[in-house]
Amino acid sequence: MEWKEYGDITKAGNSLRQYYDLETYHDTDSDLDAWLKEKRPRCVIALLIDAMGTSVMAKHLSKEGFFYTHLKKEMTTVFPPTTSAATTAFRTGKSPAENGWLGWNQYFKEVDDNVILFLEKSQYTDASYPGFIDKALPMKKDLVQDLREHHVQSDSAWPGWGKEHPSSTYQELLNNALKTAQNKQNRFTYVYWDAFDTLMHQKGPSSKETGIMLKEIEAETERFAEQLPEDCALMIVADHSQIDVRQHSLDADQQLCACFQHEPALEPRAIAFYIKPEKKEQFVSLFKKNYGKDYALYTHEEVLHGKLFGPGVHHARMEEFLGDYLAIGETDRQLSYKRKKTVKGDHAGGTREEAMIPLILYAKK
Repeated sequence: MEWKEYGDITKAGNSLRQYYDLETYHDTDSDLDAWLKEKRPRCVIALLIDAMGTSVMAKHLSKEGFFYTHLKKEMTTVFPPTTSAATTAFRTGKSPAENGWLGWNQYFKEVDDNVILFLEKSQYTDASYPGFIDKALPMKKDLVQDLREHHVQSDSAWPGWGKEHPSSTYQELLNNALKTAQNKQNRFTYVYWDAFDTLMHQKGPSSKETGIMLKEIEAETERFAEQLPEDCALMIVADHSQIDVRQHSLDADQQLCACFQHEPALEPRAIAFYIKPEKKEQFVSLFKKNYGKDYALYTHEEVLHGKLFGPGVHHARMEEFLGDYLAIGETDRQLSYKRKKTVKGDHAGGTREEAMIPLILYAKK
């Protein structure tokens, strides 16, 4: 895929902003624009099912089922195709380059550590940093916050760890979302579910367990859609897809690891390497020799020039999060580093399968 192909999910976020007469930051999605203009719903429910990419749907779902029946089109997520970058882009209408949210963990010089953005703890140690990300890398104002500041009632529903309408099951999540839709004053609800992504990491996207869960998600979503008020519309997207992966640990490569100035950051399939200045030539030579068939290696400057993390004015800290080199997975072989658990499915690489997501649209009227 070409880098300019990524970013449809950001356009979708801007379509929602446009529908509610808020400032837009990038182009909108013309298909979503037309649907919103035609249906003019009082309330839009934006349901984001983590990792439910079209490559996974194709493996397990019937073309006659609810999701495919209402599938408007296939579109791209952002690069890298991962939750921290993609959900933030969708919710804010800004690219990862603008938000500074690039991957699962990022290196922060003030604590000299790789911090997991969502969990505010260290990627490689037991260190915890409560409240750190809110100060060091605060998320730009999302659609729910923006609507509230413009006195438009909006809501959200989350898994159990969320602050608003925390839900222990997918059915409970949808029940909570339904309650917000039935509130005649509510105009928008963002709904997020993460358990499907977790299962595929453990079992792999081609597994029987993945198929069972996805069919259950589809059936429960159809029941939810049928209960929505007439003046509510449902859009369903994913943040990325997943592929089955073969793990290879970098830990055993002592020569390569000796080149590291800091621990690798971001993702196993989109790795930001921080290299000792005197070791850069050695690192490039070793990496291309040992892993060049499976990973493309980009310099810091090539990443910036190619706008891999999207268009717009870069976040003030974006460049420091890139490291000296970015390695992007192009096959099913995956490089892991000090990973405690082996995964069978993953994402964030450069394959088309990881990047393609659905735009599913449902409205009664």
